[in-house]
Amino acid sequence: MGLSITSGVHFYANLPLSWQPDFECIPFESARYLAVLAEFEHALEDRPQEQAQLHAKLDLLLLWLARSLSKEIPASRKTWIGLEAMSWESAVPLVVSDVGAVALNLSDALPFLLQLPATITACEQAGEIWRVDAQLIIKDENLRDWWERTVF
Repeated sequence: MGLSITSGVHFYANLPLSWQPDFECIPFESARYLAVLAEFEHALEDRPQEQAQLHAKLDLLLLWLARSLSKEIPASRKTWIGLEAMSWESAVPLVVSDVGAVALNLSDALPFLLQLPATITACEQAGEIWRVDAQLIIKDENLRDWWERTVF
């Protein structure tokens, strides 16, 4: 992919992602989603049977709720995700220094457009696509903590 950001803790993925110049990031909601996603995807197998049955019911309710409330999910893009920055491929150029949010969906099972405030730091044409780099601006400590756990 050849994205310009390649250092630090990071991972590559093909994820639904879009840039939102107008956004409504609610840090508490985003942090709780990341916490629930971590629990959902890393369920403990050593739970007692009663607790496992309760969690199975809660998981099913979360799935149904997430699907009923999910907004339109953007197209998947090759994406680089780091603790402090992100890069992705875009069909259109974005303006360097624009402030907005990266909206991405991290789970097919629990769809949610997680919005992370960011600033566009670079946008370079690479053939028919654009490579976009953004610096994340996560000021809420709880959201930052859960974001770091997610990236690790």
